[in-house]
Amino acid sequence: MIRHLSGKIIYVTEKEIVLDVAGVGYQIFCPLPTLLSSKKNENKNLFIHTRVREDAITLYGFEKEIDLFVFEKLLDVSGVGPKSALAMISVHSPSSIADAVERGDSELLTHTPGIGKKTTEKIILELRGKLAHLQNTDSNDNTFEVRLALEALGYTPREVNEVVSKLDKKEKNVSKLITEALTKLK
Repeated sequence: MIRHLSGKIIYVTEKEIVLDVAGVGYQIFCPLPTLLSSKKNENKNLFIHTRVREDAITLYGFEKEIDLFVFEKLLDVSGVGPKSALAMISVHSPSSIADAVERGDSELLTHTPGIGKKTTEKIILELRGKLAHLQNTDSNDNTFEVRLALEALGYTPREVNEVVSKLDKKEKNVSKLITEALTKLK
């Protein structure tokens, strides 16, 4: 699976970026904010979700790992495909999606083109509690990585939220933050 690409942008359209990586041009579908901030001949790093079907291999790219995380959580919801998930990431930030899901605000999520009330209710039902740690976050990418690591170790979102709120926000080293969090969890 392709998980990350770094290269020079060959061209940008309203739906995709073509990224030249070591002489190979990759077609990558991206959310609108990424497309708007991208320019031809600019170097770009993207976190990638690879979708393999019998007739196509499709790449979806995100500038932030947190966007990729939410995109993949949305894909876990039955009835939500990559186009709908990408549209949602294009319109809403990860924290606003998490907020809407945790509050049960299907009205906010229906502002996404192509997403109706039934789908938003299904998203809320299936993702409630799974995105709670992203609610109203002003946290940097380092604390996001700490959250992912702690959840992978089996800690509950509640435990993770409590310990991350007590971490030194000035610390930039993810390993040190994880060690500090594990010490506080014991």
